[in-house]
Amino acid sequence: MIVLAIFFALIEFWWGLVILFVLVIIGIYIIGHSHHPNQVLSLEFRLKASRKLSMLKAIQLGTAMIMFLATYMRRVVSVNFSAAGSTDSLHIVEGILSNQGGSYGQQGAYFLNLFNTISGGSLCGSYRYATNTAQMMDSSAGRAIIMWILLLMIAPAFCVVAQFFKDLYSRNATLVGSIISTISLCLTPTLMRRWVIEYGMQNNVSQQAAAKAISVGSMAYVAIICSFVLLFISLYRFIKKDNFE
Repeated sequence: MIVLAIFFALIEFWWGLVILFVLVIIGIYIIGHSHHPNQVLSLEFRLKASRKLSMLKAIQLGTAMIMFLATYMRRVVSVNFSAAGSTDSLHIVEGILSNQGGSYGQQGAYFLNLFNTISGGSLCGSYRYATNTAQMMDSSAGRAIIMWILLLMIAPAFCVVAQFFKDLYSRNATLVGSIISTISLCLTPTLMRRWVIEYGMQNNVSQQAAAKAISVGSMAYVAIICSFVLLFISLYRFIKKDNFE
């Protein structure tokens, strides 16, 4: 429920948050009423070994999902490609159609723009993101920024996938992934500040414009907290070898 709530907040689906809150209240009422005739909800903190392991796995999966969603939705590092000097490939295609395609080309450019507006500006989003990043990687600082963003996406994704391995491999893989995620996320604010300055110098962009084009989002610090929680649990499971008797 916490992961869902954070996901709804990331996509700004506020009605979803309200519905989720109502469902949680209903669930608490049903659980309390079914276990206790007096409708008192009791929480049990002394868990058996199997339940403790299940709880730790659930927390690991939840924190890994939050980290992955934050990075994949570009809420850790946000790049405004147009402000960074990249030309949107969709605009290039529309310009070619309008200038060289005659009346049919102008109609095609109009429909492309219409479809892009209907889709919330995400028409051919993957291709446009790839072409924009390719333009940005012309400079060494731009390459470093893009490759670091890719690392920030891959490490949490590996932590999520590792939860579905067999227990021994899952424990070890999650530990490795959590170490990489924690180090990379903690270094992100410092590295981005340095690379933004270098990017502005290499591309003749003012420092203020570069800072607006490439920024560290507030979810970066949420992801850092999640990475520390994931790392702590991974170390605890590794030391105990999942033996909580």
